[in-house]
Amino acid sequence: MWLAALTAAQAVRDVFTFVPGFVPWNGESPSTFVTWVGVSTGFSAMAVAVCVGSTSVRAAAGRFADGLGLWPTSRRQAVRWAAVGLATAVALWAVAQLLPYLPSLTSVPSAEDPRDIAVAQTSTLIRFGYGLIAPAPLEELGFRGPLLALWLALLAAQRRGSWMARRWVRWWLMGAATTASTIYFAAGHTLGGSANVAHAAACAVITTAVTLWQRSLVPALAGHGLYDACAFAWG
Repeated sequence: MWLAALTAAQAVRDVFTFVPGFVPWNGESPSTFVTWVGVSTGFSAMAVAVCVGSTSVRAAAGRFADGLGLWPTSRRQAVRWAAVGLATAVALWAVAQLLPYLPSLTSVPSAEDPRDIAVAQTSTLIRFGYGLIAPAPLEELGFRGPLLALWLALLAAQRRGSWMARRWVRWWLMGAATTASTIYFAAGHTLGGSANVAHAAACAVITTAVTLWQRSLVPALAGHGLYDACAFAWG
């Protein structure tokens, strides 16, 4: 189900190629949209096949949503997630404003970055919508989703009293997984220069901390999406 959700998120990113006036800047195309829809459908079919005979598809989907904290259990929790998401967006914006003052970091001028040229040719409204719903779900599911699943598994092991309940084991595993995820995430943002890599690393650290703290992907999704929407729309 995680793979089905991940590929569906990729398809959402590429569906923007069908929006009039959208100029692709991340390799989006109608053919890749069709490809990702097919892959997502295939993974969904596999998930249904696995569920048949053991549990209902609805129950499995519910456990998946609960495991990633995709639905608030109360209005109070929804309000808290909204507040944490907004704070996350502000933190990401603050880091982006501070990074240019570090002399060791470099960035590619907008006039020389083909992605920025394509973005400039797309209307502000479309850029805002793309930033809000395209990159964040894919990146949070792909990078923070596995970390949240690992953290919840370690907490469950602690409750069972297994060897993984030892504090040094839990923190070593989470530290290694978080470091690897952060490095891999930052390495995918090299086109904008070292400043973009540094911001991606900071984004990974902030959203990972928020995800593990709230035990949900929603606040990080909201904050990451809001920041990207504003960054794409207004720079």
